[in-house]
Amino acid sequence: MVKRTLTLLKENKEFYEKIRQDFTYHSSTIEGSTVSYADHIKLSLIKKGETIEELNLSGSAKEDDIIENLNCLKLFDYVFNNLNKKLTHEEIKKYQFILKQDSNTHKNIPEETGEYRKTNMSAGKFEALPHYRIYQEMDNLLKDFEFRKHILIDDVSEFHIRYEAIHPFRDGNGRTGRMICFKQCLENNIIPFIVDEVTRNEYIDAVFIGETKYDYSYLIAYFLKQQKSFLSKYDNFLNNSKTTLSENENKVLSFLHTHTYASRLQIQEVVSLKERAAKTLIKSMVEKRLIISVGKGKNTRYVVS
Repeated sequence: MVKRTLTLLKENKEFYEKIRQDFTYHSSTIEGSTVSYADHIKLSLIKKGETIEELNLSGSAKEDDIIENLNCLKLFDYVFNNLNKKLTHEEIKKYQFILKQDSNTHKNIPEETGEYRKTNMSAGKFEALPHYRIYQEMDNLLKDFEFRKHILIDDVSEFHIRYEAIHPFRDGNGRTGRMICFKQCLENNIIPFIVDEVTRNEYIDAVFIGETKYDYSYLIAYFLKQQKSFLSKYDNFLNNSKTTLSENENKVLSFLHTHTYASRLQIQEVVSLKERAAKTLIKSMVEKRLIISVGKGKNTRYVVS
């Protein structure tokens, strides 16, 4: 299944884009990003030479969040295009630079963009490692994993907890850390997973327990659960079951893949159904998790799940 996932990511543009959108949206949102899912999809589809202003975003998101969400998408592309590239100090620093480039942090504190932090700080309820110990502890972490012959989900969990405890950067540790998890999974024949917004608290608690009690079992259990969620959510792609979709369902999905989102009236027009039948179709597709609704009332729009 892992090989199939990797093959699909390389060869199926639709699957790659879906994983890219979901992974980066959730990774950004659990850090407090104000960018909506619909706007994040627009950012993911930005064309070369196109500006953020031309995307007609909803206007509800902070400018800095928009920049960092777009950067998170760029980071996903960079990491995926450089799988099996050795994880080094400079490579990890590059991850953080891609993530923070042109953000307020980059503009106001350029010396800590793409570099380990030079100040002490807390990480939520946890006091991060003193800045003068960062390089040595990161060096120990990288060397420790370099010589492990077989990386398992237990190892991915341990690396993530140790990385987050070191907290090597002023900002972007969670997003770069989760991106490293994804990289390690694909490189070591491990089913990947997405840390999502819904399970945010469970994830944060598991990391905190690992950091303070050196007990990795909670994060291992959480990652295993998210692996199952990954397989379930993307079953249509992974098991070639898209052919079981009805003609109208395929019409709706095809429309959404080219238009990002649609209203109920647009879907009704696409499938040439009357209002009641269109509502029944939409309800069914939402229940099947093929699409999700964004907004309320007359402003409700539907996007690919």
